[in-house]
Amino acid sequence: MAQPDEAAVYIISVAAELSGMHPQTLRIYERKGLIEPYRTPGGTRRYSEADLERLATIQELTSVGVNLEGVRQILSLRNDNDRLRYQVRRLRRIIENAQAGGNVEAKVIEIGVRRRYLPDLLRD
Repeated sequence: MAQPDEAAVYIISVAAELSGMHPQTLRIYERKGLIEPYRTPGGTRRYSEADLERLATIQELTSVGVNLEGVRQILSLRNDNDRLRYQVRRLRRIIENAQAGGNVEAKVIEIGVRRRYLPDLLRD
């Protein structure tokens, strides 16, 4: 089931009004790959709360002079950062669970001139 902020419920005119933008601006952002609204089987765009937050971020960045390509790159880097933070949290939980069970064997790997001790864990 979709999270509340992922439910695509707003048509383009409502999303434009809520974001303070013109509907054509939303279409341009979609063409540029900055936003990807849900499409109904009939092709109607539907926007979610998460889409509106993304539009607010785009508006904030463009208002301080960032061009659309720069906005696209910033949003992409933020997505990568969020994904990597999630992975780090997940790996920390795995390590903590394995250490609590006492079945962790440390392996040494060489990274340049530094040594890192990593637990020998199975993937989920």
